[in-house]
Formats: sequence, structure tokens, C-alpha cells
Amino acid sequence: MRLPLFTAVMLATAMPGLRGADDYKPGPDSQPQAGVAKGELIKDVFDNSQVYPGTSREVTIYIPAGLDRSKPAPIMVFQDGIIYQAPAVFDNLIARKEIPPLIGIFIKPGVLAAVSDNALPRFNRSFEYDSVTDDYSRFLLTELLPALQVKHGLHFSEDPGARAIAGSSSGGICAFMVAWHRPDQFQRVFTNVGTYVGIHGADKLPVLVRKVEPKPLRLFLQSGVNDNNLYCGDWWMANQMMERSFTWAGYDVKHEWGDGGHNQKHATAIFPDVLRWLWKGYPNELVTANPRKDSKWRGYEVFPQDSQWEEVSLPGEFWGGAQLAANVAGELFVSGRKVEVPGDAPPHYEEGLWKVDVTGTAAPFAASCKEIKGLAVDPQGRLRVAAWEHDALRILALDEKGTETGKAIEVPPVKGNDRPNPQDLCFSHAGWCYFNDADQSMLFAVSPKGEVETLQIPADQFSKPESVVLSPDQTLIYTPGESYEGAVASFQADERHLFANGQRYFRLERDTRRPMDNVGATGSTVDAEGRLYVATASGIQVCDQAGRVNFIVPTPMDHVSDVAFAGKDLSTFYTLSEGRLFKRQTRVHGVVSGQQAPIKPAAPKL
Repeated sequence: MRLPLFTAVMLATAMPGLRGADDYKPGPDSQPQAGVAKGELIKDVFDNSQVYPGTSREVTIYIPAGLDRSKPAPIMVFQDGIIYQAPAVFDNLIARKEIPPLIGIFIKPGVLAAVSDNALPRFNRSFEYDSVTDDYSRFLLTELLPALQVKHGLHFSEDPGARAIAGSSSGGICAFMVAWHRPDQFQRVFTNVGTYVGIHGADKLPVLVRKVEPKPLRLFLQSGVNDNNLYCGDWWMANQMMERSFTWAGYDVKHEWGDGGHNQKHATAIFPDVLRWLWKGYPNELVTANPRKDSKWRGYEVFPQDSQWEEVSLPGEFWGGAQLAANVAGELFVSGRKVEVPGDAPPHYEEGLWKVDVTGTAAPFAASCKEIKGLAVDPQGRLRVAAWEHDALRILALDEKGTETGKAIEVPPVKGNDRPNPQDLCFSHAGWCYFNDADQSMLFAVSPKGEVETLQIPADQFSKPESVVLSPDQTLIYTPGESYEGAVASFQADERHLFANGQRYFRLERDTRRPMDNVGATGSTVDAEGRLYVATASGIQVCDQAGRVNFIVPTPMDHVSDVAFAGKDLSTFYTLSEGRLFKRQTRVHGVVSGQQAPIKPAAPKL
């Protein structure tokens, strides 16, 4: 029977003959053994980084005995150099075939040398390791690992299931962040006394682990009751928070808590067992605890557990996409733009439109439409295209064949000669047209009679609105902004209170890769249950009506420009990213406010 941790600690410290607190001893698997071939250790220095310019760092490479360097080999990367008596453990476990013959890469943090004897070097350890950005993963994957392969004639496996990464303290959070940002490169992680605290934003990770769609990672965490408790947080509690978040989200996670302090004693003692668990089943494909089955992730309320992103082929020469719009039949319209800059002349734009039917089959829809500034479907089911013509903005109507029909909405210049420059537009069922102008920080509403109402957004409140979308009941207009400090503004949209009572209502999560940057909000859409979907740098952030981010869906590519529901029953979610179109099936239904009567969702659960 395993004793509770508190009881075990008390017995260990009170009874003679039992292990004292934090008195962990490595076993025979961590000691050199007679008859076991020893791997080779190669020492090196890397001083050619562009990610961390001017730094130099020591690197030690472990080559297992008998390695065939011509074949791809699994690897395990460590921060802070050789730790956990790892080379001896590797020798013993590889000899018994308990782990694969892997290459160990032990990296010390960078140092910027002092310029004189009277100056201190700049020690990069905390800067590199405690950061939650993707800088270290970029350094590792684009600089150090390629350089080591070339210099030493090594061949690292590119299978993410054949790559593990580990670290202690700040090196531990560094190891996890590499796998978090690049699960396509590393999927096995060990952290001991990991620094998941408030130094450079890691204290936010337990919440992000719960909000972001689970990633294919296998993780082992170690900490102890006497771990650090400092100005930036409590390591013991932070590690427990991480483990509970991983478990809640359905990750394949194991932990070992003890009575140790902020050191590597306990981790070194259990390291052989950690390796056996991390590498179990290899070389078969890494099988995690199946987050789609075991996870409580809120996103599975919207996306079926077996749904995946699929690319939609856009025929012909499709240019960089910018806008999406759907009609109630589930047809999706996609705009594309090609820009040519002939010498010193002003840039020349060519625009095109494509239509994707409910089966996901795409075809060209209309030729050049001048410079498209936004797409939406109006109450008559016509595709509306905002485009500049001379000094005015015209919102054209296209019929089912892509031919201009009916009367365009004419929007005159504002502020003297400045013509409106929309990035997005939408229609209400009553025939109102709403659009934004990020350059002038303005929102526009055009009545069915053609009357134009504007809102000049004060720079100190909500500047640079990037997109517009109506709530399902069509009484609120939501607009993510470039300078909203990670918020989406909400204004009233009915005729009596047009653009009234604005609030920074939805609070978005910042991208851990660039936490000091703007959230990068662009396109947005809603579903019939009242959720708001916002394309951001960290993925599709999905908010409830109360303004809270419930979950985040990573996108197949960065820089998503727009999102929309289309397909059968408006239940297919589309993203337009870097000129490529992707779709994913959902359990919910989108809203085409121009063609659908207002929908009153249920009140949010608080």
C-alpha cells in the first residue's frame, strides 16, 4: 500500500533507518556497469546564433556505442548541459533495449562575453529558458540541431515521436515550451522542478493548457513539497497546477511528487524510470492517452472529436486570399488578390472571386472586381462586394452568376477627401449594412434607404477595428481591433442605439510565441448559440456571450485572414490562411445575418 505523501514524509523524517527528507540516491541504473559499452561524448561550442546574437554556449553530444550514423536516430535534448547522470543511464538502458539507441544533446545556456576584465558577461539563461516565446525552439530547430548534424556527420530522426526534450527548473519550462510550440518536432517531455511561475509569463500556462486544443505530447513532471517559494510564485503548487491541467485536458501525463527541494536529486534518482515511461512503445507511433477521448476540453462541444482540418483546393491561379462570406445555402465565397508593383508606379491590384459549394468543391466565380474591400450576403441572397471606384466606395451586388446587378450602395468620402477603406462588412436581415475602416478608426452603418451613420472611435478607447460581425440576435456588433489591448469591442447595433454603449467586452488570450505583440485579431464570425470566433495569431479563439475565451483551436497555418461557417446546414468551419483554404466539421451552425431573421440564443452559463 502506498502511503499518502504527507504521512510518508513524516515517517521518513521521524523514524531511524528510513530515507531522510530530500535524501534521494541514484540506483544501479545510473552507475557505470561492467560489461556495458559506453557511449562517446563529444564536446563542442556553438557561437553562430542569429536568434541569440553574440552568444556562445557549450554543447556535449552523446553517441551510443555502435551507432550507425548513416541512419536517422532518435534524439533527446537537455538544457543546462549533462544532468541526471544521463550518459550512464543511456548506456545501461540502451544495452538492455529498454530505450532506443538515441543521441543525447546536452546544451548549456548562452553567454555574451564581457568586453573587458572590469565587466560582467551577460548570462542568457533566464532570458532563453524562462521565456514562453518560440525563440528557443527556433534557435534549436533552425540553428543548433542542423549545425550539429552537418559538423559531426549525424542524422537526427525527423519523427516527432523520436524526439524527447528535458530540463530542470528554468530548463524544464524551456523544454516544455519547445514541445508546446513545436509538437511537430518534439513529443516527449520531462521536466523536474519546472519553473511554471511568473517570470516571463509561464504562470499563464495552466489556463492555456486547458483552453488550447490538446497536443500529441507525453509528459513527465517532478517536484517536491520543499521546492522554491519566491517572489514570482510557488514552484510546488505551480507544478501541481500544470499536472492537473494536463490531466483535465486529457494528456498522457505522469508525475512523481516528493519531499525534495529545488534541485535534481529526486529527478536523478527516478530518471531511469522516467526514460522507460517516456519511450515506452517505441518505435511504434507515439500513442498518447487520446485527448479526444479523455479530454474535458470545451472545444469538443463545437468540433467533433474525430474532426481534423482539411485543405480545400482552389482551382486555377488563386492569389493570396483575404475575405470569406457565405449564404444560407452553405455556399462560400472567397476573394483573392494579386498585387504587382511596377517600378516606382503605384501598386496594381487584380481581384478575383471563387465559390465553394456545399460539398467543398471550388470554382472561379467572378473575374476582376476592382479592389475588393469586403464581402457579405444581403437579404436578397446577393453577394455584396465593397470596392473603390474613383473617390467613392461602392458596395456592388452580384447575382448567382457573378454579374453585377441592381443598384450599388454608394458611400461618399468622409473627412474631406478620405474615402472609406473597409476590411470587412456584414448585413442585417433588416437590410442595414455595417462595415469598418481601420485606417480612420471608424465604424459605418448604411440604412436600407442609403443613409450613412458613422462612429469615430476615440484613439484612447477602441482604435483600428479589423472586422465586423453581428450577434445572432442582431442587436450587437462585435469588432476585434488592432489596438484594443487584446479585446473585442461590443456596440449596440439597433437603429435606436446605433453604436452606443461600447465596451472592450471580449478579452482574448495573447500568443505565447510573441506575448508582447498584439493578439493579431483579424476575421470573426458567430454561431447560432451565440459564440464568437476570432482569428488570432494563436489560433481561433472562441468566446461565450459573457465575453470569456472558452477554448482556442490551433490553425493549420499562421496568419489567418478570415473565418466563416458554410457547407451543409452552415456546420462547416472555414479558415483562409496564407492564400490557402481549410475546413473542419462542427457540431454547431453558423449564422448568415443578412438572410436569417434574428436568433435569440440561450443566456450564458455563469
